Amino acid sequence: MQKSIIEKHYKMPLGIIKCGLNSQKDIKLVETKSYRNGKSEMFKTSEHKIEIIEFKIPLPLYNGEMITDSLAWIFRIEKISAINELLETYCLLDIISNNIKFDVTTGQNLNAIEASNNEWILHIGTEDGEMLNLRAQDNNWFPQRLESNLELYQKMTETRKNGFMTKIPDLQEGEKIHIQYLTAYDKKEIDNVNTWLAVDEEKRNLEKWIGLE
Repeated sequence: MQKSIIEKHYKMPLGIIKCGLNSQKDIKLVETKSYRNGKSEMFKTSEHKIEIIEFKIPLPLYNGEMITDSLAWIFRIEKISAINELLETYCLLDIISNNIKFDVTTGQNLNAIEASNNEWILHIGTEDGEMLNLRAQDNNWFPQRLESNLELYQKMTETRKNGFMTKIPDLQEGEKIHIQYLTAYDKKEIDNVNTWLAVDEEKRNLEKWIGLE
């Protein structure tokens, strides 16, 4: 499949984080926008409208602590025609630093991976299938008709050693979906979980912080 790619890069001490979208169709930039705590680009294909919002995670964290830095992205995708189109979003650490160790560090409603060396620690987080299902129940930027589709949730987001790859389900015209990827890094310290806490944020809290509500 020939792909069009929209990709954002974020350089940090462990490497370069690449967050983006793959499509089998041509993608056109149609609008840029500023929010209170974020910025966005609006793209269109013949089948979808796609807004990519970039922002920093709110600080201090809810435990009152700080981290060195963060960057996060929200993909808001709306189906605008009945034609099928394959879309994938992703957030991956492209490794340029040596001696990096990886781990999977999931939590309630959270899929997360950890990357670290002797000096730095990074977490990348996204919503898990349970949270997607809760949003489907409320028709909250996830189609209600896909509620309780456990097979879909299991296949939708692939956890890789260095991040996540998400296959957008086949939407019906007018349906919308929200996908988020949060990244945070800090100096590595024993028993410090601040970067994990930073990527464990709910959609509604992020929307309020960015200024989407």
